Amino acid sequence: MNVSVVICAYTLDRWDALEAAVRSCTEQSVTPSEVIVVIDYNEELYDRASLELNGAEVVSNQMTKGLSGARNTGVAKSSGEIIAFLDDDAFAEPRWLQELIAPMSDPTVAGCGGWILPYWEIKYAPWFPETFYWILGCSYAGLPPEGAPIRNPIGANMAIRRSVFTAVGGFTSGIGRVGLTPLGCEETELCIRYTSSFPDERFQLARRAVVHHRVPASRLTWHYFWSRCWAEGLSKAAVSSLVGTGSGLSAERKHVTKSLPREIWGNARMFTRQPRTALTRTALVIAGTFIAAAGLFRGRVALRRSPLKAVDGENDLLLGTLKDGAGSRSLERPPKRRSKNNLTTFREPEHARDESPIYPRQWRPLVQVQVDVDAKTPVVAINSTPGQRVWVEVVKQGQVVGVFETRAVEEGLSEQFVNELKRTFSKSTSSLPQFLPDKQLPPASVVVPTIYRHPALLSRTVESLLALNYPEFEVIIVDNRVGDPVEPLPAFPGGERVRTIKESRPGASAARNRGMALATGEFVAFTDDDAFVDPNWLRALGTRFVLSPEVDAIGGLVLPGELATQPQLWFEEFYGGFTRSFHLEIMSVELLAGVDHMFPYAPGKFGAGCNMAIRRSTLEQRGGFDVLLGVGTPARGGEDLKLFMDIVLAGGAVAFEPAALVRHTHRASEDEFMDQVFGYGVGLSAMFTELIVRDPRRIVEIVRRMPEAFRLITKRRGLRSPSSDPSYPLRTNFNQLLGMLYGPLAYFLSSVRSRRSA
Repeated sequence: MNVSVVICAYTLDRWDALEAAVRSCTEQSVTPSEVIVVIDYNEELYDRASLELNGAEVVSNQMTKGLSGARNTGVAKSSGEIIAFLDDDAFAEPRWLQELIAPMSDPTVAGCGGWILPYWEIKYAPWFPETFYWILGCSYAGLPPEGAPIRNPIGANMAIRRSVFTAVGGFTSGIGRVGLTPLGCEETELCIRYTSSFPDERFQLARRAVVHHRVPASRLTWHYFWSRCWAEGLSKAAVSSLVGTGSGLSAERKHVTKSLPREIWGNARMFTRQPRTALTRTALVIAGTFIAAAGLFRGRVALRRSPLKAVDGENDLLLGTLKDGAGSRSLERPPKRRSKNNLTTFREPEHARDESPIYPRQWRPLVQVQVDVDAKTPVVAINSTPGQRVWVEVVKQGQVVGVFETRAVEEGLSEQFVNELKRTFSKSTSSLPQFLPDKQLPPASVVVPTIYRHPALLSRTVESLLALNYPEFEVIIVDNRVGDPVEPLPAFPGGERVRTIKESRPGASAARNRGMALATGEFVAFTDDDAFVDPNWLRALGTRFVLSPEVDAIGGLVLPGELATQPQLWFEEFYGGFTRSFHLEIMSVELLAGVDHMFPYAPGKFGAGCNMAIRRSTLEQRGGFDVLLGVGTPARGGEDLKLFMDIVLAGGAVAFEPAALVRHTHRASEDEFMDQVFGYGVGLSAMFTELIVRDPRRIVEIVRRMPEAFRLITKRRGLRSPSSDPSYPLRTNFNQLLGMLYGPLAYFLSSVRSRRSA
């Protein structure tokens, strides 16, 4: 059989992918008679493709702008008995064409659809539901077996007889993709239109005809997910208006009633092993279904006012060309026009939109710099390039009093920006103008739990602790790895000052309690194995305990150790860092009653577990940390905040001391960041669950504060972040909410596991 391959392209951003697509077509086990690349209204791309694409005939779109018009141009320009279609961001396996056209030896098979696998350009996304792989342009869970009849193939991998186009015309304009507008279903409408006229013929699935469809990071965002679902609903409304609801939605009804419940059931089965993945998949299935249904409803309402027509002037032109003779090159470019329906998403976008990139801009690490506003000549020149983002820490009297993000200019930081910082912080004062002398400071213990995941980071932590400017302290490293570790902890420097002990019960709480039991200091300070401390960290904590004898516990300032990856910046943007204040605050029920409506149920203001210190007597009185909470348990966290809350609810006081500075190494990858956000959500709601279980009367106080808590959680991104242009993805909120929904169940799972281990 004589086969032509048509590939449509519209942007230079996919040039490498387009080259790979063409090359894969020329390396087939069955050589196509021709490979036609149709360029959709992009002269620069047309010129480059004409010069550099070997083995392909390059033509420009002669019909309506968009994928439908480009495919129709490819059909008109081709000469094959069968026309195969491949996307410009996909590449075919060597036997693709052979397997795709094999079923068409049966004259009743009008066309075939192949199998499309995702080619993850960044990393496999296990959280993406497989029943929604159609959003990625790939074959999805729920499709029928090999050789089964299908209503329509997926456009990225299909073959259709020329006789189909000769009989009923081409793809209908107005419902196909134009540039980046995520509409589609033009192949659906064409296949339904044909089988309605020729019911004895069918389209068939050829699973062995495999292509790989590229999935860039830009398609793994919440915005792309919901916009694609919405556009699918609009497209289905357009198709239904042309071919009728029965035919237009037949496959969708089967998918919703059979495949989606199967996916949800499968997610439920993985819930205990991978709760975040299971919750995310389930939530996306439910949300995507409702968004697509809403798009369908919106499209139907709009199309009642301005219906689409199945055959327009373009199809008349294509039909005439095909009947005059295959492979005609006499097409004239039709005048530009807009669809008359009032669905704005169906209209052609402005030209500038087609030229916008679909891949994210290249990330560059932030330059971190301190500006001492007390200095006569604050730093201005830094090692940066113009426009690069700069993380600025404002220092006053030796203490960080503010954080800002700005853009570098030619000379580094602009003089105007530095002068504005000096004016803003001219009256600021440090929380500890001076530290107490050595003889007045109490002995201290520092506990560091570890599972030794990052040896280099732990070594840096110990190194920073040994450099502390403090007279009498000890360091206790608690090895919290389960079972017998393959690699023992190294012999750390410091002699008798550094001790290493083992705690086999998993969880940061159990490890901290073990360290607390062996501590000899008057107060016990805690940090993590991925943090490093300021030389005056322990001195600031000891000074505060002496100056404020009413204080039982202290939380300190936590700043980023590096901002080398985008997810590390996202943490600062989303949470405002671990702490949100640069001022000393002493918190108790007595001091804040009637002043802070959320206190003490907004525990983020206390500080974080990687920078806290508690009097040893208070720890013994409170029984240490709750072993049902914390990293290493199903509850994932919340043990540090719960201890702070227990102290103030029992009538004690907690201080936030910004002079006690720790720097933390945030999660470097997007997956790690999203897992951390999920875990923080789990820990927060698990902690509140524990409070309610222990004292059900607290539910009234918690519920009364929920509206304000919701307002804080959903606060606009620009108000949460030190950046004027936050870049963290919107699905970060979604992951946090999922974690909070899972938290109560996680707490009960942790309780069950604890009883079993006991």
